[in-house]
Amino acid sequence: MTKTFFMLAAFSCMSLAAQIQNSNILKSTDAKEIEAFLKTAQRDDPRRGTLNTKLAALKKSNQGKTPVQLATAKSVTPQNSKFADVQNEDEEFRKLTAGNPGAHEQKTVKLLNQLFDNDVTNKEAILLIQNNSGCNMIIRVHGKESYNLPVRAGGENFVVLKKGNYQLSGNACNANYSSSKSIAKNTVVTLSSTGSNLPSGKYAQNAGGN
Repeated sequence: MTKTFFMLAAFSCMSLAAQIQNSNILKSTDAKEIEAFLKTAQRDDPRRGTLNTKLAALKKSNQGKTPVQLATAKSVTPQNSKFADVQNEDEEFRKLTAGNPGAHEQKTVKLLNQLFDNDVTNKEAILLIQNNSGCNMIIRVHGKESYNLPVRAGGENFVVLKKGNYQLSGNACNANYSSSKSIAKNTVVTLSSTGSNLPSGKYAQNAGGN
């Protein structure tokens, strides 16, 4: 009788521990962990439907990924995701600024042609970004056309684009910039800094827009 009692008590403790361990299973993003839970879960467990759907989605998203890629994806937690975003943007900035000389020359020629074009029917305009903050940044331009424009700290960069309405956004020194612009002529946007941070949404444009 005593032996049976201890066996039942041990089983109850194990069951309780399993329940506690699986209480957050719905938040899991580990396919193996979800699979293990589903193998032992009761058939009438209300979580089974949700977890089966989530498991299928995880397996689909992981198809074609190497073990290293999977491990890297798991290592990006909410605590370090912001740091990962900064790293990704730094890497993107390096790639954008590593353009070939030929492309740079074509861009310069296009700028000069635009500057000296007095045709009122011209459908293009220059957007020049001056970055007075202390950090490199990427200005993302979305509208009739889309561009990711890298602008070095204390430097400037430009793009010749179709006239129209555009949304500009970017991040520098851990501060966000966002602005809607109607570009109907050559336009200069100056991003100023206070200390090392870029005030959110602050910009200045010269009166003439040249």
